Amino acid sequence: MGARGRKSEAEVLAPALVASISSESRLVAPAHITDAERAVWSELVNDQPASAFSPTHIPLLEQYCRHIVQARLIADEIMNFDRAWLADDDGLKRYDKLLGMQEREGRAASSLATRLRITRQAVVHPEAAGRGGGKAKARKPWELVDA
Repeated sequence: MGARGRKSEAEVLAPALVASISSESRLVAPAHITDAERAVWSELVNDQPASAFSPTHIPLLEQYCRHIVQARLIADEIMNFDRAWLADDDGLKRYDKLLGMQEREGRAASSLATRLRITRQAVVHPEAAGRGGGKAKARKPWELVDA
């Protein structure tokens, strides 16, 4: 037997909200990106709420995935770099070039992550980040501190 009286607005809207959430689909990776880029794509898209990205985000997501994959390839090259080559000027130049490439890829990925709002700063609530909107919650001297 149901509850008596009129239904609240929340009771009326809840089934529609549940249906819209379950019908949301995540962006599918484009067919033309590589398997490594597709893995980064699915990791990123599945880590965010389904409504976080729309089709207008696809170009930025593609570029972000490319930069992450390239940064990983360069990092592998740096890790496997023969340290004996550092004694030679050509080896030092090559190592320096790899480090510069790694920095560029990191900067590009960071910039795109900021634009896509997937950085920690974009996700953390202001209160949790210590920026409580100007009003700090100070304890009164007579309040007990939780141990």
